[in-house]
Amino acid sequence: MITISFINSIFYFLLYSYFDSIIDIIGPTALSGGLQNFIKIFFLLAAGFCTGIIPMLLLAPGMKRSRLDIKNLLLVGIVPFLLLVFSPGPVTGFIATKVFSNNESVRELLFYLFSRQPLWAVWLGFAAGSSVRVSFRKKAGMQAVNHDAAAKQEKIEVRDESN
Repeated sequence: MITISFINSIFYFLLYSYFDSIIDIIGPTALSGGLQNFIKIFFLLAAGFCTGIIPMLLLAPGMKRSRLDIKNLLLVGIVPFLLLVFSPGPVTGFIATKVFSNNESVRELLFYLFSRQPLWAVWLGFAAGSSVRVSFRKKAGMQAVNHDAAAKQEKIEVRDESN
């Protein structure tokens, strides 16, 4: 599982790095600019997720069942999520105009802060991947557990009757 996750993360990073070349081969008019940007961000989210799940697989927390740690996801992933949501240009312009009275230095700061979509996408993917707790224990089905308990009870009753 660790090897597969590592290969997936390398694959997604390679797809992202050669995305512009792939789009040139397909043709520039095949996909809109917004869809191209969404696909790039999706590749980085997937690569960050695969990279983030590797340490969780190495740690092997020894849990009974797999789960998603929502508290960890919120603590680690809220900042990149908000910066990723606010990264489009009109949102940045609105924040600079309404909140900071169109101050030029604040406008530049917001531009540099919000324009790093690849960084925020990888960070959010890593936060999601590190929030997954995977368990590889075999889980006994309910019927098997009930059947075993009933069989033990029958054996106990048979022993009691023979005494």
